[in-house]
Amino acid sequence: MQKLSKPTKLKLIMPLIYWVAANVLFFTLFSGTANQWIGIITTNIAFVFWIIARMRLGNAFSIAPKTNFLVTTGLYSKLRHPVYYFSILALVGVCVFIGNPFLALAVIGLVLLEWFRIAKEDALLAKKFGKEYTAYRKQTWF
Repeated sequence: MQKLSKPTKLKLIMPLIYWVAANVLFFTLFSGTANQWIGIITTNIAFVFWIIARMRLGNAFSIAPKTNFLVTTGLYSKLRHPVYYFSILALVGVCVFIGNPFLALAVIGLVLLEWFRIAKEDALLAKKFGKEYTAYRKQTWF
């Protein structure tokens, strides 16, 4: 794996804080129910892949859509937007752990936000990389 630059390491702080916060919540509220186990496992697997995806992006990661190069290796060889997908999955795991159906609204809100971000990012990548991005899209699952 590539050596992480200081800016890349700094960009990992927020997902790591979310990961710790989720596990503090789990530890605090844990009573051993099946949905809590499923939520814990789902969330922690999602966070592992979220961090791996962020690390693979390196300096290509930014909050606002912009790009200088395509990342097409690792998780990005199969998924075009794994950071978005695994952040959603992490929230799904937390919601399953808590077991409140009204929290599904938070998941729906995040899905809509990420869908909007993906659409903007796809348009930017298609405009900047043209046929190269079209070929990349065809080789990925989604």
